[in-house]
Amino acid sequence: MKKLITLSLGILSLGIVLTIGTFAFGACTASAQSYKPEQPSVCSYNYKDGVELKYDFEFLGTRKKLISKPNEIEKVVVYIQNTGTIPFYSDDSGCDFRPIARLGTEKYKDRESVFYTENSDKDTGWIAPHRIKLDQEIVKPGEKGSFTFYIKAPEDNALYREYFDIVLEGKKWMEKPFVVNFDVGTYLNEKRDYVKYVDTTRRIGPEDINGEKSIEVSIAEQRMFLKVGDIIIRQFPVSSGKYSTPTPYGKTQILNKQDVRVGGAWPHYIMPQWMMFRSGGYGIHALPSLSFDNGYFWTEALNHIGTRRSHGCIRLLPNDAVFAYEFGEVGMSVIVR
Repeated sequence: MKKLITLSLGILSLGIVLTIGTFAFGACTASAQSYKPEQPSVCSYNYKDGVELKYDFEFLGTRKKLISKPNEIEKVVVYIQNTGTIPFYSDDSGCDFRPIARLGTEKYKDRESVFYTENSDKDTGWIAPHRIKLDQEIVKPGEKGSFTFYIKAPEDNALYREYFDIVLEGKKWMEKPFVVNFDVGTYLNEKRDYVKYVDTTRRIGPEDINGEKSIEVSIAEQRMFLKVGDIIIRQFPVSSGKYSTPTPYGKTQILNKQDVRVGGAWPHYIMPQWMMFRSGGYGIHALPSLSFDNGYFWTEALNHIGTRRSHGCIRLLPNDAVFAYEFGEVGMSVIVR
């Protein structure tokens, strides 16, 4: 034994690195290895060579009652498809080293749902007032999965819009929120198409959905508010008229709409999604451009959004203008304050 130790020290003194798998000291033997807890087989997944690794999903739909009774407890199933290249793992998978996929409340994130319910007699699917667990242990790329949970309907008659998104705990939100509508007590049929414009989680009563559509613009805030009744369903930054060429205050209405309007006077501004709201050439429109400047004027206008820059019109960012144009109707009220 003494000779073995002397030999080893001698080798090390010469600067030679010696790797030994097993060291023997008398009766004691220790193997050099890393400790790794055993994981269920479902945690193993063979990724294809050359495939970009990414999480993604598509919301497919729901199975639930058309109309819930107030205070009623009912089952809801949300269906999704894994359109990414990485599997989704559930709370029941036992995969401690994989991010767990859950359904989280959105608009705003981690909001306590009005439909949350807990029942000591059975699994409700909720693991917190803002989280719902995945049904399957694993949902592989291309496969369909589901989230099954029970809700307790509120006590008053209304339409409730509830937004969800998939969250990978400790890693990321998917940032693809989708909405599930719950009708409690009655089905709001009249003007129901207005509901599609509401992009927040909220209660919508009969008194709300039957309101009139309107557009309000705050010059002080440089913001536009699209409304149904008293509900603000969207708000966008705008650029109104300069101090020298202000946007007129007051209540008017949309006089006409054009997909694209070209100004009659030099330099002939090109103004997409045009909605005239006051005679004299005042309109709501997307950022203007010029046909001869290689996009310079449009880029400058983009940098000025949220400030007073126009000749009196109300400018919007391109995507916001498309939405406002679809929302607007000839004869609809426009209030500038």
